[in-house]
Amino acid sequence: MESQAQGTAPETINSPLLSLPETSPAQDMDCLTQAPAALDGGFNYLEIGSAFIAVATSIAGAAFQNLLLTSIATLPLSASLVMNLAERKKLAQKLQAEIAQHQMTQSTLIQTQTNHANQLGNLIAGLAQVSDQVQGVQGQVSDLGRGTRDLHDYTRILGTEQKQIEEVVDCLRQIENYTQAIQSDPSHAKAYYNRGLTHQRLGDAEAAVLDYTEAIQVNDTYAKAYHNRGVARAAIGDRKGAVTDLRTAAKHFFEQGDIASYQRARDLAKRVHEVGDPAKDSKEVPLELLFS
Repeated sequence: MESQAQGTAPETINSPLLSLPETSPAQDMDCLTQAPAALDGGFNYLEIGSAFIAVATSIAGAAFQNLLLTSIATLPLSASLVMNLAERKKLAQKLQAEIAQHQMTQSTLIQTQTNHANQLGNLIAGLAQVSDQVQGVQGQVSDLGRGTRDLHDYTRILGTEQKQIEEVVDCLRQIENYTQAIQSDPSHAKAYYNRGLTHQRLGDAEAAVLDYTEAIQVNDTYAKAYHNRGVARAAIGDRKGAVTDLRTAAKHFFEQGDIASYQRARDLAKRVHEVGDPAKDSKEVPLELLFS
């Protein structure tokens, strides 16, 4: 009972296999060489087996120890190699990630540049359209300017024509008034003369010659009537009659004491005579020459 309470002590197993002394490989080989002699000396088979097992165990232990020592010796190098490989793998992964990011960034930049190029092309096309529109507007403005100038010129021409028409109407009105005065007094030399002047203003030199002649018939010393009839005759090509009338007008102006008119009529008669000379000119006398 007391021995049970205190517990059972572990049994000690005495086995030749477990109590074999440690030997070196050389000793193990000696044992193997001595094994036949031992058999001859009276060893039994159990002892021979135990000897072989001890030798094998010793050899295996030595080999395991050498392998273990070699493994332990190469362990730092293997660990360093593993760590180096791990770092390289991590670095390779990092580089791949950076390359992927760079490729993505480059792709984004290329797309952005493409978009910018498209936008620039659109802007250039829009600018070309605006330029065409501006040119069109400028052309319209130029046309409008020409139209305005043409309209201004046309208005000016109309204004000139209107004045001419007004002058013609006024002359016709004056002719009508002088005609009524002549009908009332056929011996009204002044009315004939004024109507002749009005015909001359309208460019009707022949009608003017007739009226001046009527005025001279009423008053044969009417110097102005002779003068203007001479001018009208020169206008229709009657140079000889023009010179005669102008000389007669100069004579009457001198007799009436109008020296300025006398000199003017005399000079004009001389010029008409010179122009009428076939050796100098056979053309009609221009009016601007007669009135200059």
